[in-house]
Amino acid sequence: MATVTRNRTIGKTLTTTNSDVYVVPVRYSAYVDSIIISNVSSASVTFSLDWYDSASTTYFPIGGQVIIKPHSVIQITDGFMLQYNDKFRGLASVDSAVTISVRIREEYSVVL
Repeated sequence: MATVTRNRTIGKTLTTTNSDVYVVPVRYSAYVDSIIISNVSSASVTFSLDWYDSASTTYFPIGGQVIIKPHSVIQITDGFMLQYNDKFRGLASVDSAVTISVRIREEYSVVL
């Protein structure tokens, strides 16, 4: 059986409450090509980003209270392989000041 692959880019504006940025769908594994975090405001703000490992039911911090300068960008590349129900979540110190984009390659699996 051929592997079914789809490429996606997911975008989200962070708020001051932790919220899911991306969750791996049922029957897929995901390979993260890039995570781009942008400060769209004219002031320095902080953000936090966590990875949730569904197998261990544990959140692992990728960055906590990271300061990002006004109109700046941070990029993370080639860092993650995620399984079904794994996810990224994030929050920012100021509502609507930080955006995050995740570029993902998802592969369909017949096994859960």
